[in-house]
Amino acid sequence: MYTEESEYNKETITSDELFKLLRHLGKPKIYNPKTNRMIVINRPVYNRLLHDNYIHWREESLLIPPFNEIPILRKCLSFVSNKIWDIVAEKSLLTKINGRLTLLDILLKVNWNELVICNLLKFGWNSRETREWRDNILMKFLYCSDLVISKYRPNALYDVFSKADVLGPEHMLVIVRTLQ
Repeated sequence: MYTEESEYNKETITSDELFKLLRHLGKPKIYNPKTNRMIVINRPVYNRLLHDNYIHWREESLLIPPFNEIPILRKCLSFVSNKIWDIVAEKSLLTKINGRLTLLDILLKVNWNELVICNLLKFGWNSRETREWRDNILMKFLYCSDLVISKYRPNALYDVFSKADVLGPEHMLVIVRTLQ
């Protein structure tokens, strides 16, 4: 027996569909991960969240919680995980959010699954932006005063690692986590 209600229950809305639907509504709204509700942009609740260090990434229509609210931030990232893959596929994991920090910084801060981060990094592994990031991380690592390795010709080690291209995403993530 067919009923509209049973057909409705079979459908689930994805985060991408939700964001598209919100763009077509009258007042611009954004998902509030703290209360799990939609809020109107530029209203008291929205302004209070921005005052509490939430970041509104206008380009992607995301409200990102601050690092001191890790559980809420993890929940938010889980909710928009499909959108993260789309952002990385279209742009990069090193995309700056409002000119401040990168999507990679956020994922590392919340201890996101390393396998997922490695796969996200692989999307743009050979891009100019990612190569520059890799070089920068490698230089910081080799010249770190806390490491024994920094006493043994870091320039030569840098040349070996960068020219041989032996450090993959999983190695770079270990180095980044070491430097944090």
